[in-house]
Amino acid sequence: MADNINSIESYRYVLLDYSRWSQSRLMNKKVPVFLISLIVLVILYVIWFYPTKSLFPNVLDTKIYFSSLRQSVLENMNPNLTMHDKAQGPPTCFLFIRSADGALGNRMFLFASAYGLARLHQCQLYVAPWILIDLRSVFRIEIEKTKVQLTKDDRLVVNRTDYFSRYSSCVFYPDLLRVPFNKTFQRYELNGFYQAYGYFDKYREEINFLFQFNQGAIVRNVPMVEQLMKGSRKKIPFEFFLVHETETSVWNISLDLRNYTKDTVPHRYLKSILANPGPSFTPVTWIGIHIRRGDFLTFFKIDTSVEYLVWSMNYYRRKYVNCRFLIASDDKKYVQTHLGQYTDVFITPSGFFSGEDMAALALCEHTIVTAGTYGWWAAYLAGGDVVHDLNYPVPFQNCPREHYFPPWFVFPHNTSSLMWKPASPT
Repeated sequence: MADNINSIESYRYVLLDYSRWSQSRLMNKKVPVFLISLIVLVILYVIWFYPTKSLFPNVLDTKIYFSSLRQSVLENMNPNLTMHDKAQGPPTCFLFIRSADGALGNRMFLFASAYGLARLHQCQLYVAPWILIDLRSVFRIEIEKTKVQLTKDDRLVVNRTDYFSRYSSCVFYPDLLRVPFNKTFQRYELNGFYQAYGYFDKYREEINFLFQFNQGAIVRNVPMVEQLMKGSRKKIPFEFFLVHETETSVWNISLDLRNYTKDTVPHRYLKSILANPGPSFTPVTWIGIHIRRGDFLTFFKIDTSVEYLVWSMNYYRRKYVNCRFLIASDDKKYVQTHLGQYTDVFITPSGFFSGEDMAALALCEHTIVTAGTYGWWAAYLAGGDVVHDLNYPVPFQNCPREHYFPPWFVFPHNTSSLMWKPASPT
């Protein structure tokens, strides 16, 4: 009897040992399976809830945003920006521009307005090739990375009469923003200038993305920035860089391009260096000034006075500390004559073309504008505060000021500038 009890007890221990052994083997298998499943779930969660965040550190995914705040510039250094977003649905309408009068600023307005409307209504967009070529001489215009579908098929516009065309100089047509889009506008041509910020300001991030400066507009700004930072105690030749004749630098330090070269450095990096060269150096508030003269003196018969420009500079000197002014103009000899004596004034090189001057102005944080769409866009791309002379637009342009100017543009009272007057009756 005792032997039977001992035998049963032995079997029980054997079974218990086997059970523990089985559980141990099972757990050894379950642990890695559990861990793998957990990792897969985490990856799926990240992909599902954070679609714009890359799982791989080499993928550049910085958010696009221009701001007057210095910190936004410093935190936003990616030169290869992409609009991370899902593709928009099938086009429901068709917008096109095939003519554009005027120069760079006018074409920027027309393109931006067409983009904004196409983006809002999910329209296919056609832009005449010559207009794109002109804009891409200064900007990257990577529209293929946005949500708007650009077509190059000119058969959609050549010899067609089944479209609605409407002219606008600066007038904002609110019916173009109504959703759903009016059936009358299903095939719509933007004719004229469309200089009303309301057509595109809702998509300001994307507009700034499209109007990123290309290297052709940046490369000669590099030695200019280097001169501002390092400088020398000698007169700078007029043909290269106009400044006052004593100390030409702000910090007397070298420009560190890091892993970039002058042919690859992005505009945003140069802007960040000027905004904050380092913790041991005093930050500078850069104010861009665009002074339009040329044909505006004869065609519009307007001219911003030196008194107004000095008042605007003093406005910023009172508002911000350690201001420096970077001036671009179509008459740089005039600028040198009337403003070159100020030690906090720097003038862009006389050899700069319009795209290089705009890239220089957009390096600044705030802006002073006299007249014209060129200065308007330099201020828009720079971000920050904008002081604008009251003498533009002139009355015969029929431009409602609330349509043309965003609310952050300010207009100090000015009686010293030459204002447009109607011709005297003969």
